[in-house]
Amino acid sequence: MTPGRKLMLLVERMSGIVLPDRELQRLTDWAGKRAAICSFKDTSAYVDALRRNPDSDEWRVLLSRVTVKESSLFRAPQQFKCLSENIIPELVDSGRRSLRIWSAGCARGEEPATLAVVLNECLGGTNVRWSVVGTDVDAEALEAARRARFSRRAVRRVPAESLDRHFTTHAGSYELNSEIRRHIEYGLINLVREPLEVPGQPFDVILLRNVLIYFRKESQARVVRSIEQLLAPDGFLLVGPSESLMHVAPGMKAEERNGVFVYRRRHEEESPPEVVANRKSREPQGSATAPKPLPAETTRFESDGGAKDWVAFAVAGRQAEIEEDLRLALRYYRASLYLQPDSYQVRYRLGLCLEGVGWSGRAEAEFRAVLEILRLGSGKTLAIFQGPEFPTRNEIEAACREATQNDAMS
Repeated sequence: MTPGRKLMLLVERMSGIVLPDRELQRLTDWAGKRAAICSFKDTSAYVDALRRNPDSDEWRVLLSRVTVKESSLFRAPQQFKCLSENIIPELVDSGRRSLRIWSAGCARGEEPATLAVVLNECLGGTNVRWSVVGTDVDAEALEAARRARFSRRAVRRVPAESLDRHFTTHAGSYELNSEIRRHIEYGLINLVREPLEVPGQPFDVILLRNVLIYFRKESQARVVRSIEQLLAPDGFLLVGPSESLMHVAPGMKAEERNGVFVYRRRHEEESPPEVVANRKSREPQGSATAPKPLPAETTRFESDGGAKDWVAFAVAGRQAEIEEDLRLALRYYRASLYLQPDSYQVRYRLGLCLEGVGWSGRAEAEFRAVLEILRLGSGKTLAIFQGPEFPTRNEIEAACREATQNDAMS
């Protein structure tokens, strides 16, 4: 095994972060330079030293190299709207006189700063005390977070009134005002190290957004189990809009609040949902047979869930895609479209999954349906398919046009 591959596996074991193969050469080159700087004989010696000394300062340098730091304040604003209009009022109405919120994987501090602004605007002038804890595995990122200075790009989503009220400009950057900043504390925490201990636990709200996507499923489950123990019995856990804890956290249950999915600890008397049975079932290529029925707890087309279930099915479909179970994703996306047929994003994902299992004819039909929805201007959008990792409306339209033109020419 090459030194670069050994280093990738070592990073995963120590931090949970799974680096894509495309990073192998860059990581190998970087490690070679670090080996020379640190006076090691070669890259292998450098990797061996990291393995033997998991608490060395060099790990801080390495983790700063491999972690993702690009973010912005009020990223996924619908979640912060849910916090301010739903979750925080509910917690205060329950009789709390203090609120503790944990931002796990806070990078350069954009998320803790956003939470501080939201909490100040919700609870300012009340007798409810509040605080935010921001943690990350990257020590350099935490140093930047403590400075609480953000670029113009990072604050582009902050409402104008909030920007004027809570930030001071400094040569093109925006600094969070000290009276809010004093409510935030930071700490160096590795989520995959057990036992997981964070000062201030239990927390009323935990944000674990866009962190688990860098872990394998086994590490995801282990981290969520640890975090679950740090959540207040009636607290809330939020993950990224495009993430799901399905099949990862049997001790947590999903709830929909104002179009946003949140997770709460499951009470002892509540049984976890059934795992979808018979995942290895196959649908013959070219067959017009309908997919097998979804589990009983998800077939509520006309019951209490009503039309909002289309979002839950879409979330489940996305999770199945992440787990590379495309046939299961097909079933959930079809269920979502049964309830909301003009969701062009879900229909586009369905087309991609059909392509993935080899049903190109059906995929073409879905791509044509996407183009018709967009032509009529009736498309429903969904937050879980928005963000830098997903194509925009124009990009989806262009991709569908290219796919259908290629099929017409073949």
